[in-house]
Amino acid sequence: MHDVPVDDSLQKQQAFLDSRRKHVLNITNHGIHQWEIFPGLPDTGGQNVFVNRFSEELARLGFKVTIVNRGGYPHPLTGERHTGLCYRDERQRILYLEDGLEEFVRKEDMDERIPYLTERLREFLEAEGTGVDLIFSHYWDGLKIGVLYNRTLSERVKHIWIPHSLGAIKKRNVPQEQWADLRIDERIAIERELLQELDGVAATSSTIRRSLRSDYGYTGTVLFLPPCVDTEWFHPREVQDDDEVWGFLSRHSGLSPHEVRSARIVTEISRTDVNKRKDVLIEAFAMIQERVPDSLLVVSVDESREELAGKLKNLIRSLELRNCVAAYVPDDVLPALYAVTDVYCTPSVVEGFGMSAQEAAATGVPVVASHLVPFATEYLLGEVVEEVYFEEGSRPVQLGRGAIVVQADDVRGFAWAMEMLLTDDDLRREMGNNAYHITVPRFTWRSKTIAFLEEIGVSEEEKCPHKRVST
Repeated sequence: MHDVPVDDSLQKQQAFLDSRRKHVLNITNHGIHQWEIFPGLPDTGGQNVFVNRFSEELARLGFKVTIVNRGGYPHPLTGERHTGLCYRDERQRILYLEDGLEEFVRKEDMDERIPYLTERLREFLEAEGTGVDLIFSHYWDGLKIGVLYNRTLSERVKHIWIPHSLGAIKKRNVPQEQWADLRIDERIAIERELLQELDGVAATSSTIRRSLRSDYGYTGTVLFLPPCVDTEWFHPREVQDDDEVWGFLSRHSGLSPHEVRSARIVTEISRTDVNKRKDVLIEAFAMIQERVPDSLLVVSVDESREELAGKLKNLIRSLELRNCVAAYVPDDVLPALYAVTDVYCTPSVVEGFGMSAQEAAATGVPVVASHLVPFATEYLLGEVVEEVYFEEGSRPVQLGRGAIVVQADDVRGFAWAMEMLLTDDDLRREMGNNAYHITVPRFTWRSKTIAFLEEIGVSEEEKCPHKRVST
């Protein structure tokens, strides 16, 4: 077995092939997957981070992992075409499948590409002579590739689906006029049909678990594998005056580094998608900027999503937001950005879990979220929740231990929640501290992955035959 560090790609490939570790496929088909995730790119975000962190922990625990992703088209930022294999080390690699169409395909339109992608996967693994011992698939398109590939094997392997969200949940949370464009009914039909060929489903939230039972009538094994945090990356930290984060915020806001360091910062990090409701956040922030003049809004915006990015920029201009950063946030700036953030706000209406809220909480930042962000509602609120009607005729806002939860699309509610935390230092510190302790160490990759493997019946000896691998 090869567990020694190697640098050259050919050496890594040979070490991967020679290794006697059990081989796991992590199929995450849509979006732009790579080792350094660019938050905000089309169909690219929390799921990609989840897959990388999960793969890394599987490798630490004794497996070798192939992440499967659709490639063959130009990267929206770099123009590079992702093809072939990309090795992180001798135990982890990304396989980019090509289907002959050299352009990005959004996840909703992926179904017609899946037969080609499945065939490329089968051909590659057969030519390489690499067996597969375990399949984890992500989202509905990864599910379908996993099922179709498993059908080609003379002896099927265990296949666990990690959906991250479900079509039935999305259908409830987006306007009916969007259903056809998002092809939601087609997605639900695929999910319902293929559920019957699985060895289990790993829900990332109780919302998904309930939907599997009530919406799909699924009676099989429902496991639990929520997103977790890498506490080496996201944790409370002192940010020095010369840190790059201040320069980044200064360049994009027009404020001096000193002014930025003196500001109270509200942050939102997610892909540029209408379901993230960045417009709601911008409108809510505009309502409080006069009352909290030293506040600064940081909202991630991907310029490659030209139409939506343009609408958001126009909204910022029309509302005359003076202190606002609307830009792509580089991965290397993100941990420090969370650390200097005073309030994290996510008005999203379609979330499988809420990974960005979790990352902020692990950094000791209080969260304001819509009632459709499971991590906030199921964990950060806590058991004792105060329901507040902040003005006559308002919808209720829930005040909990580490988060304030607002009804989706309630602009005034989000404005009230942000203003409350920005202007009450004691409450903000208390809720940030609570958010941290709710998140860490409960939601760490090591503890959750070990428990998950035990649940699906993978023993220590199965990971690498005849050799126990140190964790």
